[in-house]
Amino acid sequence: MEHLPPTETEPAECACAYNAPQLLHDPLTGLYNKNGFVTHGNLMLQQLAAQGRSTVLIYMELNDYDGLICRLGYDASLVLLTTMRDRMQEVFGTQALLARFDSERFAILLPDGHIGIEGTIHALEAPLRIDLTNYHLSLSCGVATSTDPTDNMDMLIMAARSAKQDAQRAQRQVGWYADDMRRRLARQRAIEDGLWFARDGSGLSLVYQPKIDIRAGKVMGVEALLRWRHPELGAVSPAEFIPLAERTRTILPIGEWLLRTTLNQKYIWRRDGQDIRMSINVSPLQLETVTDEASVLETMTRECRRLDLRHEDLEIEITEGLLSNAEVMGQVRQIARAGFGIAVDDFGREHSALSLLVNCPATTLKIDKSFVDNVVENERQLAVVHFIVDLARRLGMETVVEGIEHLNQLVALADAGCDYGQGYFYYRPLNPDQILELRHRH
Repeated sequence: MEHLPPTETEPAECACAYNAPQLLHDPLTGLYNKNGFVTHGNLMLQQLAAQGRSTVLIYMELNDYDGLICRLGYDASLVLLTTMRDRMQEVFGTQALLARFDSERFAILLPDGHIGIEGTIHALEAPLRIDLTNYHLSLSCGVATSTDPTDNMDMLIMAARSAKQDAQRAQRQVGWYADDMRRRLARQRAIEDGLWFARDGSGLSLVYQPKIDIRAGKVMGVEALLRWRHPELGAVSPAEFIPLAERTRTILPIGEWLLRTTLNQKYIWRRDGQDIRMSINVSPLQLETVTDEASVLETMTRECRRLDLRHEDLEIEITEGLLSNAEVMGQVRQIARAGFGIAVDDFGREHSALSLLVNCPATTLKIDKSFVDNVVENERQLAVVHFIVDLARRLGMETVVEGIEHLNQLVALADAGCDYGQGYFYYRPLNPDQILELRHRH
């Protein structure tokens, strides 16, 4: 599109400015924004479905966009965006619905989906020449096809975005949304919706992994582990639902429910004659300075006061990766000053700098299961365990080893000086009544 220079009496305008409603259009390119794309796209889907025709959605992302912007500067960046708009209009034609979602992300909805995606990308990636300099462009794309009349734009966008992310992980330029991805995305949406209703504890439960004194063979504490039964999907693994709970921030009310429930369970055990130390996992989001929920420290202090529980009998577990998060560690230090124990979980998995342990208020270092699996066969791995145990002892910490499954592992870890162990060799996670009935036979 040609832009005429302003006359002397006219103020200069941005070359990419459009007189378009802000609610539905991107102000820099005049393309639809996400809201406009979804609104008009749903109408287009309905019309094409009524005609028995399919549609294809392409989700595109400019690679290294931030680096491009730094090199180009503001004015040239506008030229980049308008060039992308013009190329998209030329390549996809007038029947396509075009959008710019934000910064480097674009989307296209096409009828029937008969396109040559590789040739299209090649045309869009042609070098951009500005002020005698060529700038090379690179795109990552995800493609999702709709043949189901029940599909809507939100589902298609998520599908194409998932395909793009899968392609990037596999170091491919284009990802295609397949049936297995459709099932995975549908399951993900069902889990996210279910977590919303689980905020008050619906479907949630707790099991407890005993923590054993390796030399005395006695249960010295338990770790509370969250479980969830989805109303339609049944039992869902924590490895699957906890990351989604963190992404949707439903982990905040769920985390508070977990704290209140575990502390109440400790009170019941003590009342019934089993006074046992409790470890509780918390999410990094729960340790942010500003949240809509009560802080971990506030909740634990309030519940301990209500239930007459000793702070020193309770411990929160943080992952090793949080040691470098200054904001989170500020909260952790407050919790430690209040008398609660701190455990660093999965130590060794993320290879954090050992120097971060120097100012960490932790009293327990939990050695990751990856160090246990081959500890008997691999002398170098056993040497690392010896090093961690010695380091913890010099820092005034106790060690807990996770994932002990065989007697020979236990013997090697005991020789290395580890203090406590957890794993199927001792017990699988138990329900509250089983914890109460434990007899120390080891």
